[in-house]
Amino acid sequence: MQTPPPSLEMQILSAMEEVVFSASFPELKIIYVSPSVETLSGYPIDFFKQELGAWWKMIHPEDTQIVKQALDSLNQNDKFRIRYRILTKDNQIKFVQSQGRLIRDESGKVLRFDGMVTDISELLFLQDFIKNESLDIKQLLLENNILFNGSQDSMFLVEIIDTGDFVIRRINSAYEKATGVSQTLIQGKTPIDLLGEVLGAPIIKNFRNAIKAKSTISYEESIPMPAGTKVWTTALTPIEVDGKFKFIIGASKDITEQKRAESALKESNERYALILEVSSDGWFDWDLTNDSVIYSRRWWLEFGNDEKPENVQISYWKSLIHPDDQEWVSEFLDNIMHSQRETFEFSFQMKKRKGNYAHVLSRCYIQRDASGNKIRMVGSNSDLTEIKKIEYTLRKAKEMAEAANLAKGNFLANMSHEIRTPLNGIIGFTELLLHASLTDEQKEYLRSIYLSGKSLLSLVNQILDFSKIDSGKMDLELISTDLIDLVRSTVDLFQISAASQAILLKLNLDPALPKFVSLDPLRVRQVLSNLIGNAIKFTHEGEVVVSVKPIKGSDDIIDIEFSVADTGIGIDISSQTKLFDSFSQADTSITRKYGGTGLGLTITSELIQKMNSHLRFESELGKGSTFYFVLTLHVNSSGSVSSNLFEEKQSTPDESIIVENNLIQNDILIVEDNDLNKRLLSKMLLKRYPNIQLRYAVDGADAVNQFQKKIPDLIFMDLQMPVMDGYTATVEIRTLEKKLDIRTPIVALTAGAFFSVKDTAMESGMDDFLTKPISSADLYFTIEKWLSSSRV
Repeated sequence: MQTPPPSLEMQILSAMEEVVFSASFPELKIIYVSPSVETLSGYPIDFFKQELGAWWKMIHPEDTQIVKQALDSLNQNDKFRIRYRILTKDNQIKFVQSQGRLIRDESGKVLRFDGMVTDISELLFLQDFIKNESLDIKQLLLENNILFNGSQDSMFLVEIIDTGDFVIRRINSAYEKATGVSQTLIQGKTPIDLLGEVLGAPIIKNFRNAIKAKSTISYEESIPMPAGTKVWTTALTPIEVDGKFKFIIGASKDITEQKRAESALKESNERYALILEVSSDGWFDWDLTNDSVIYSRRWWLEFGNDEKPENVQISYWKSLIHPDDQEWVSEFLDNIMHSQRETFEFSFQMKKRKGNYAHVLSRCYIQRDASGNKIRMVGSNSDLTEIKKIEYTLRKAKEMAEAANLAKGNFLANMSHEIRTPLNGIIGFTELLLHASLTDEQKEYLRSIYLSGKSLLSLVNQILDFSKIDSGKMDLELISTDLIDLVRSTVDLFQISAASQAILLKLNLDPALPKFVSLDPLRVRQVLSNLIGNAIKFTHEGEVVVSVKPIKGSDDIIDIEFSVADTGIGIDISSQTKLFDSFSQADTSITRKYGGTGLGLTITSELIQKMNSHLRFESELGKGSTFYFVLTLHVNSSGSVSSNLFEEKQSTPDESIIVENNLIQNDILIVEDNDLNKRLLSKMLLKRYPNIQLRYAVDGADAVNQFQKKIPDLIFMDLQMPVMDGYTATVEIRTLEKKLDIRTPIVALTAGAFFSVKDTAMESGMDDFLTKPISSADLYFTIEKWLSSSRV
């Protein structure tokens, strides 16, 4: 889009030789000054706009008082007219006449100071020159000189002598400045004398054409001058004296820059048209006043008909829109026309010349006239059909990948649950056997079985965690937690392991740490446990140091750095790039030597990313490693300690003899669909409480029926069962209890210890929570917690 031409007022001001200005008053900060100030002063126009008081620096020192007095009188008279001298940039003295007035609003407040400065140096010179002539002659000469030299056009006077030659008699100052030709050089010469035969002959021909036409003629010409070759537009007017043409007055305007701009614009337009032609996009120009459109050749080849792509009615374009899109496109454009938006884009289906439909993206721009009325809409059309096909293919591929990932996640979750069931039996029955009277060799075998079961359970947990992270199903549960207690209790879990390897495990807690912060304590403990366990595993001697310190904080938000440093084997540079890869360790030799699945650091890194952070490390082979990350946490005034959040699990079984408790003789209902889990739980209970009465239900619905027949003293409720799950059964039992005004303790049994599962169980009405594999110590503690002596 072309830049709009300047207003008529601005064209006039730019063409004037006089300097027009507007300034604030009394500060005299320049608001506007016409370009002619550069010719008058020699300074660039920005000198006056940017530097306060720049004009004062030009006033001749002997004339500053004149100007000050005139400005002081402004408040009384509102206007002045004075003459004074100025010093130009090259230290020339010029006489100027300045006149101006104050502009006020309706209340009389001064808005600005407007005025005009005129160079009268030559005028004064002429006045001195003709001071002895008559007043009429002086005035006539003065006016002619002002008219001749006051013009911005390059003017020249040519005399037609009797021989038919043309002699240049005079040029004005504008001609001298534009061409570099002085008055003394050109005066009295013919065009042939000045330019030679080749260049002078066309000029003489133009002079003769003006005489022949007996009126003003205009033409363009390119003439080499001392200031360089320039393009001119010239008007020649023949002057008749006593019935004979005696003079020719010429007025030329330098249009060299204009021609260069036109040439550049033409070249730019041609280049732009070429780009549009080779582009895959088509363009259009919609005249909103008469609803006609001009289309580009490329667009018309794809969507047009056999007519010309010019002055096409907009109704044709509308007829190509797919029927499904016509209504909303029409409404969309109507809303655009009633809004103030200038640019917009929209996508729809359009019928091609061959009859098939294409997805088209239109990018549009609305042009307005000086009054703000919409007159044109120009834009481009892009065919998105192939892109839409690719998007469809990618979307289908993404859906298939997500379905496969979901299937994988469901498979792993189901397999995890299925593997936990026999593991619960293996670990539970092994623990029961360890309480029996056995030989040392038998106990050693059972301990190996127990630890192997625990290792397998840890592997199942890791794979399940990896699957949840990989499928994006793992959500963090923010709980206000005692940070110091969480870190300290986590480190304490590894003290025995570190001591057994003669490794010093140290904890550094910064005193400035807040006590309670919002985080997921289960996942933070998991991250720290993985890092501390790795550090101990790969350290033969020396120490492992766990450090927690605040980095920065503002109000109730704080950044805390967690780090685990060791003096272990370190990591070589070639292995560092694959350190966080799944099922990978530093190298295969370490895998064989140290064992492990290679999932620990992968899960740790992914968990930390879920917490909006990154796991970083520094390591040197043979000297140790430091792993660290920074969490941005919310500071609270209160929260939970680790003993309320975690059931601390023993890494080795309690092999002491189980002491019978004959006081507890309650009726206990076990709701469990798996026979192995049912037998294990019965054995564990009867081992310590031989006088209890056990009843069984195979699902939630059976549990509700059993409850209605006889209300038990305690219920162990599995969560995942056919027919009716444990949550629903608990809700129905609590509903029945409202009528009986009693409350039976219900303890949840689940294979997962996630807070979301625990919270859901508690919300359904359960009272406590046991995770599988069930520890005998935890089981006995729960029994004696809920079955008080009052229920014996």
